[in-house]
This record gives sequence, structure tokens and C-alpha cells, in this order.
Amino acid sequence: MLSELRISNVAIIDELQLTFAPGMNVLTGETGAGKSIIMRAIGVLCGERAATDLIRSDAEEAEIEGLFDLADTGTDVLQENGLPIADEVVMRRVIARSGKGRAYVNGRLATAAVLSQLGARLLHVYGQHEHALLLKPESHLELLDLFAKLEAPRAQMAEAYAAFRDAADRLAALTAGGDAARQRVELLRFQVKELREVQLVPGEEVKLQQEREVQRHAEKLTQICRQGEEALYSSDEAIAAGLARIAGHLQEASRIDPTFGESADLLRQAVAQVEEVGLQLQRATERIRHDPERLEQIEERLVLLGRLKRKYECEADALLERLVEMEEELTRLEGAGSDIASARLEALARAGRAWEVAKELSRARQAAAAKLEKRMAEELRTLGMRGAIFRAVFTVAASDGPQPGVHRGDPADAATAGLTAAGADVVQFYLSANPGEEPKPLARIASGGELSRIMLALKALTAGAGEVATLIFDEVDAGIGGTVAEAVGKRLHALGAERQVLCITHLPQIAAQADHHFAVEKRVTKGRTTTSARALTADDRVRELTRMLGGSASTESERYARRLIEGGDRSESG
Repeated sequence: MLSELRISNVAIIDELQLTFAPGMNVLTGETGAGKSIIMRAIGVLCGERAATDLIRSDAEEAEIEGLFDLADTGTDVLQENGLPIADEVVMRRVIARSGKGRAYVNGRLATAAVLSQLGARLLHVYGQHEHALLLKPESHLELLDLFAKLEAPRAQMAEAYAAFRDAADRLAALTAGGDAARQRVELLRFQVKELREVQLVPGEEVKLQQEREVQRHAEKLTQICRQGEEALYSSDEAIAAGLARIAGHLQEASRIDPTFGESADLLRQAVAQVEEVGLQLQRATERIRHDPERLEQIEERLVLLGRLKRKYECEADALLERLVEMEEELTRLEGAGSDIASARLEALARAGRAWEVAKELSRARQAAAAKLEKRMAEELRTLGMRGAIFRAVFTVAASDGPQPGVHRGDPADAATAGLTAAGADVVQFYLSANPGEEPKPLARIASGGELSRIMLALKALTAGAGEVATLIFDEVDAGIGGTVAEAVGKRLHALGAERQVLCITHLPQIAAQADHHFAVEKRVTKGRTTTSARALTADDRVRELTRMLGGSASTESERYARRLIEGGDRSESG
């Protein structure tokens, strides 16, 4: 769970530190106080994009740090990334205005991707608009699978479908358009012949360009070499001969004064090097010859390479790779006639396998749907929706096989029969909020308050499906109030017995259920806005709930606030 959170220089937060505990932790405060900033900071700490607009205006860096009690959750992520393994993990994210941010895990540099991996294992944030997912029927299947813990069968389904698609795509490539395939073969034969005849050589273009420059300036280079060779080596006044004479004089002087010996040695070495340069220039003079025919050949070859580069849209050195690719494709297409039959059989076999996996997955889903309906009825009853009927309706069920008249044994037909990487089921949630009414599609009839409670019920039922230890609810109380809000608060508190719960709310009925209550406050000092947060004592809680009720001290609102807290029967740690 999240034990401690420290935020520095994030938006209007100067320095803020919070210590959370097991159970239900509630954050309240006026609109704009900074509660959403805290939630965004937690998201960034867990790998979300870190924009520089988060940095406080008078700072160059922002920093977010979190201490998590790890237990066994997430240790595999640490091990896979070579990070220190301990009972606790410290995640730290630094956002720099220069754009060069840094991330640390247990004191070691890490990547945002590693933070994201860890964050996904440690906590989940349910945003204030997440209930809108229920308006998208395509999300209902994922929620059902999460409840049923079908991650492994879904992965198996995705693998089987991918194998089928690979086989079907290969078959389609082999059989698509006889004329088009023949034209492609003819084109490839011509292109392969063209590139083979060119006899490409790796690095040829660069070598030719260098040789062309030498040919273009052959006379100048020859003159430079000849003059240099004469001056250094072969003329009567050659530098090498002069240096040799001086070296001899110094050698003679060293017999009188040994200190001249070192200078004589250096000059002898210089003579050898000068003579070597002279010989190199002599050889270069013999090698460099202006050859108009050779220059013309080079120009023609470079023009040819340039034309091929434009035609095949690649660099000269990549032409050989293109030739290999085209040869391989030509081989495949030329052998397609014999491959089509086997490819069809393979595609059919893989389609059959995918459908078998889809049917097994569908049967598991339908069994889970019956359990979900029963559990949801219980959850909704505790959330003030007595008599509500929840249904997970299969409008298409893969367990019945491919749709009649669509799948006729051809792999292409199997692809149009509703089979996807998630299977072939189409599930939609239905609701009857009032006794005597027939359940209807949830997306069409549910109010905002009903959607909030249904999503909370679903999250409560799926919270135990994964290993996430901390659940964060960011203003998920939209559209509710009164006794319904109190019921929602009690459910969140009960959920806190299984998982650590962090909840941002504007409803006193929910805040009153907290095990630990924090107030987020904004104040302006000397023209500078800062946000702070503090844990509330019992008396502080009464005042905060009174504020949330819109009353003042010694009013009915304060008395009602006390009744809410007493009715919640919570032990507050302060």
C-alpha cells in the first residue's frame, strides 16, 4: 500500500507530505484546493506523462516521492529490471523544466516505463468520469472478464487468433488476384535480373566518388607529389640530404659533448621519416595517371547507381538488401501454386483451434455472468438500489459456434463471423432499477447516480481479482447524495478492509465513513498561493464535515456532522 507521499513544487503545491494508513483514507477540501493535483502527482509518480506545466512557476524542478509497503506485490518487476528488492519500495520522479526528468526506484535510476510497470501492480485510480465507460458496451466484456479472472484464457484466445490471422493473411497473399500475382512475379523477375546484372559491390559508391575526385584532379596531384618528392628526397638540395649532413655534424659534436647525441638521434629519425614520405610521393606520382576513359566509366557507373537509388528508393549500399528481399519474395510467389493448398489447410486448422478456444472462453464467461448478476444484486442493494436487477446479456455467444450462414468453412468467412482477439462474445449489461420493469441496456436508461454506484459495485467485486493493494477513487460520487451517499461511503469503508482505499469526495456522508481523514487547503500569503494537507483530529473532522454541509459552528449542520461520524462508528487515528 501507499504509506507516504511527498510532493514538492508541483502546480500550487510548495511542499506537501502525507502519511497514509490501511483502511479508508479520505481527502476533502473546497473546489480548487488542490485535491486533483495530488491525484495527478500520484499518476505521474506511477509512470504517467510528466508535463513541464506541472512545475510550480517559481521553480526549476518538481519532485514526487512515494513509499509503498511492497510485501510480494511487484517484486518480480524489481527483479526483472535489476533493482534492489526489499519489503518497501521508494519511487521518486523529478520533472525538470529543461525536459530532462529523472526517475528513481529504491535509490537507483529507472525509466518511466519501470515506474509504470510498478504503478500498475501497486495501485489503480478510478477517475471521476470512469463510470462513463459503462456507456460503452464494448467495455462490458472486459469488466466481466476481470471479475471472472480470465486473463490467462484471454491471452490464450489472443494467441490462437493471432496464429489464425497469420495463416489467413498468408493464404490471402497467395491467392489474392491471379493477374495481380502474375504481374508481381513478372515485375520481380525483371527487377531481380536488373540488379543481378549490375553486380553490386558493398561500399562501391563511396569508393567511386573518391576515385572520381582523384581523376578530376590528377594533374594537380601529380605535380604536388613530384615537387614534394624532389624537395624532400631526390634533388641536389633535398631536405633529407641536408638533415643527414646536420645529423652527421651533431654526431661528431657528441664525441666532444655527449648532450648532442640526443639531437643527432632525433635528426636521424627525421631523415628516415622524410625519406619515407619522399618514397610515398614517388609511388603516388607513378600511380596517379589521368585516364579519360576511366573517368568516363566512373561517371557512367555513378549515374547508374543514382538511377537505381531513385527507382528503389534506398541508398546504394541498401540495394543489395533489396535484391535479397525481392529474391525471397519471388521464390515464395513462384512456389505459391504448391503452397496454396497447404496454406488453406493450415488456415482452416488454426481457425478451428481459435473457435475451440473462443467456445471454451465463452462457456467460462457465461458461468461467470450468472455469478456476477447475483453478486451485483447484493452490492446494489447495499448501495441503496433495492430491487434492482442487473444482467450480463450475451447478444452473441461464441459457445454456439460461428454465426449461421456466415462461416462456411473458408478462413475468410471465419474472419467475418465475429471472431476477434477477445473471442466472439458480445456482452452488454442490462439494468432494471425499479421492481416490475424489464431490464434494458444500461447505457440507455441509467442515470448518472446509478452509473456511479454500478461502477463502484463492479470495482468492489473486481478489486480482489488482481494484486493491486491500493484503490484510489477520485470523486466517483457524481449524481448521488443523502442516504445513497451514506451507503456508498459504507461500501467504500468495507472495501477498505480488503484493500487500502484513498478517496477524494465532496460528500460529507462519504467522508464520515473514513478511517483516516485529511483536509486539503489552499491559502494565499503575500500574493503567493500554496496548497497544504493535514490529518484531522476528531474535532477537526466535525468542523470539516460542517463546512461540507454548508453550515457553521453551533448550527444544525454541526450536530448533523457529529451524528454522521457517530453513525459511522469509525475509529480515527488523527
